[in-house]
Amino acid sequence: MKTEKDFSPAKRAVYLKSLSALELGNFDLVISLLGPLVADEPEFLAGRRLLREAEIGRSPAKSGFLGLSGGGLSLGRGKIKKLIESGDWKGAMGMAEKALETNPRGGPANKDLFDAAEAAAETARKELKGASDEGAKGKIDQAQKQLRAFEAIARFALETIALDPKNTSAPHELGDYLMRIEEYDEASKIFEEILRKKPMDLEARDKSKESAARRSMKRGGIETSSFAQLVKQRQDAGGEDKVVSIDESPEELARLVYEAHQAGAPDREAARKLADIYFNTEDYDNALEYYRYLSALANETDPGLLRKVSDVEARKLSRAIREKEKQLSALEPTDEKAVALQTELDELSKGKIEQMLAEARKRVERNPTDLQYRFELGEQLVLAGQHKEAIPELQKARSNPNSRTRALNMLGKCYTERNMLDLAAKTLTDAASEIPGMDGTKKDILYNLGLVYQRMEKPEKSLECMKEIYEVDYEYRDVAARVEASYTN
Repeated sequence: MKTEKDFSPAKRAVYLKSLSALELGNFDLVISLLGPLVADEPEFLAGRRLLREAEIGRSPAKSGFLGLSGGGLSLGRGKIKKLIESGDWKGAMGMAEKALETNPRGGPANKDLFDAAEAAAETARKELKGASDEGAKGKIDQAQKQLRAFEAIARFALETIALDPKNTSAPHELGDYLMRIEEYDEASKIFEEILRKKPMDLEARDKSKESAARRSMKRGGIETSSFAQLVKQRQDAGGEDKVVSIDESPEELARLVYEAHQAGAPDREAARKLADIYFNTEDYDNALEYYRYLSALANETDPGLLRKVSDVEARKLSRAIREKEKQLSALEPTDEKAVALQTELDELSKGKIEQMLAEARKRVERNPTDLQYRFELGEQLVLAGQHKEAIPELQKARSNPNSRTRALNMLGKCYTERNMLDLAAKTLTDAASEIPGMDGTKKDILYNLGLVYQRMEKPEKSLECMKEIYEVDYEYRDVAARVEASYTN
């Protein structure tokens, strides 16, 4: 996957200029700079993400054709199809991007981008198959880089389509594609999210199980064409499918895990179910033991398990903090025990922040291009009071559609803490404009914006923000007191 470091000085200057223009909110300039650059460098995913951010920023209300979310027409669809068929996937991607300039969330245009990127990825797959000898190592490395880049662009297009809540098939298509490119961890997350919203989606339930099974097989080095084939192989051998029944006790599961480990054939499914049982019953010590065991089996390379270990460790600390707070609340402030408890509590809180920040840094180091991890690192830096360090992470994270508004809100807070009030006001205003309704995130953004205007000595604008919240939620923070006080003065 190409980065700005791979470019000539002239192209790098164009990219840096577009970053400055985006910071200033000059979306037209960003589009005019990045459009040709992305067309000429189709593997430049970071530039493509920034281009989309500028396109959405320029017309946040235009979510689709005739104002319908996720709609839109890709007027060159026939031409794009012909370009793909002729092998000109670069031209096809360029034409798809042209359509996205005016309708960045449009389903058809994003589908065209997906088709073109997949055509490019397929070309790279064929080159990999044809270059198998050691003398072609350079060619193999190049093809692998191109394959990863174009698969990431195809995924980006599907993720954009899936943002439309009315398009119920889009998340399935995204999950299916992630399965196809063997990103089983990510596929599992997609299907789990579908089930969270629609618990009775049987197709998503089956795919969630299959993605989990394929993940285990991949970690264990098992080669098979399908999950169903693996089950059939087990049954043909005279054994039952080893997926553990949900009603098995922790003791029985622990026995299965121990015996399988002793036999040299670890039962990952049983271990995972046991770890999940302990996690759900808040037995964090035992949960941590089995998640660490599973992570060790995966050579500490499974991001889902590494996150689970980190999550359990954080929950253990949170529970210890709650227990200390409860003990402290029962004591008088002058009690010597209270002073000692407060010291312990401060140390635990500090330790939790440091641990969460360290884990967030590790995730970014392992996956530097994952914008969700960038957001989480920025979030932890803010919690640690490191607002200056958080700014570049949150600036990168805002290119992720899934965390964009939260990143902008947090970025606005960082600017506020750094006393960069004009940038804070602009960033929070942009964030609020991208949320059509009045949900919890928008209330928080407007409240923060109101506080910024207050510090800028613009009381009328500050009051406008508070009134927007007051109209829908009388009990939100101290909004009612602020608004009602303005009528008595």
